[in-house]
Amino acid sequence: MKLKTRIHVFTTFLMFLILTGLSIGIYFLFEKMTYERQAGQLIERGEELTAELNEIAPADANMVIRAYMPPDGALQIIGEDGRVIRKVESDSRLRNFTAEPAGGEPYTINEVKGVPAVTVAMPFISTGGEVAELRITQLADDIAHELALLRLILIGLTAAAMIPVIASSVALGRLVTRPINVLTGTMRENREKGAYEKIDEGHGRDELHEMALAYNDMMDQLGRNYEKQERFVSDASHELKTPITVIESYARLLKRRGFNDRSVAVEAVDAILSQAVRMKDLTAQLLDLARSDRAAAYMFKQADIRDIAEETVRPMRQAYGREFSIEGPDKLLADTDPDKLRQLLFILLDNARKYSDGAVRLTLEESGGRVELAVADHGPGITEADIPHLFDRFYRVNNDRNRKTGGTGLGLALAKEIADGLGAELSVESIIGVGTVFRISFPSKWQQAGSGPMPEKKKNPGRTPT
Repeated sequence: MKLKTRIHVFTTFLMFLILTGLSIGIYFLFEKMTYERQAGQLIERGEELTAELNEIAPADANMVIRAYMPPDGALQIIGEDGRVIRKVESDSRLRNFTAEPAGGEPYTINEVKGVPAVTVAMPFISTGGEVAELRITQLADDIAHELALLRLILIGLTAAAMIPVIASSVALGRLVTRPINVLTGTMRENREKGAYEKIDEGHGRDELHEMALAYNDMMDQLGRNYEKQERFVSDASHELKTPITVIESYARLLKRRGFNDRSVAVEAVDAILSQAVRMKDLTAQLLDLARSDRAAAYMFKQADIRDIAEETVRPMRQAYGREFSIEGPDKLLADTDPDKLRQLLFILLDNARKYSDGAVRLTLEESGGRVELAVADHGPGITEADIPHLFDRFYRVNNDRNRKTGGTGLGLALAKEIADGLGAELSVESIIGVGTVFRISFPSKWQQAGSGPMPEKKKNPGRTPT
């Protein structure tokens, strides 16, 4: 059964039950009130009659009884031993009727020839000192007629009310299922066309609007992921094509002449080795970038930035035999992800090493609740036209120089991804012929002052959730 049909059936059946319950409740309440009102009138009549009977002579009793006789009713006086002392009726239908009031109830309803009859009973002391019981019965033709009319009215009202109920349930079903149908149709079209079309979000603030927002956010994310995948494949194929071509060319040269000419063999092997190393580095950086495109897990905790800097610089000094200096306080505490920050510093320091011949300086300082790390080199510098594109993938300031140093144009793009994940600002300043400075700036604490230490947890403040 479709959702629209289920909504229609459920709402219609529920409203039918509610209306039927209300009608039944109204009917029985009206019935009870009507019978109680008539029984109250009979009780008042009986009290007046018993008062009169106690004051008159027995010979005048019949006249008084007829005076208090209800229309379409009967009156009986029952002795203490159960015998009928007097019985008078004004309706032939009650001629052979003997009222038997229920014990403990203020009145009794019996059916006489298809007509309800209300009977009340009350004890009194007759003029002869005998304890007797007065029973008054009245046929309720008018009540039966009113109740029959009320039943017809309630049935008609229920039937009439069900018309807008059915119409509203149909409209509700369409209202609820229309966005779902639109969503389903859009999903089918996206599947068939390979597109990432969105649906109209509308202007409401209900669950359907939230569903549209969630779907559109999902389409945005899928579209971005698809674009990243395409870009990754395109970038990888483009960048790997050159070293593969070089390797293939030198392999053919080695096959033709390398076995007879040692210099050719050495040249070919050196070229193949350098290109293989380049491909290895390129593949590793591409994989790092692909992983950084996902919602990475950042483990933030309080760490000593000086220790992180020392741990990053120490192996680089040994590996490259270069001077890497660290300036700043001996202890600098901040909330960050030590592993990610160490990776970011390594990229910037290695980049400074590649494109400069002198010492590389790393400066640490804290000011105004923010920590700033600066990596400075004395290289040739970067032109102002190149600076806006430094963090683009595969962008090279100087292709010849990058190939000599093994650059791929991916390091700074990865550094930008990591900085965004750390919630840090990554900027660059450069002067031609003087050098370049990369600056990392981030808040020393992620929590407001006085809120206590931040527990170790996974978070990614640099990314906007989608």
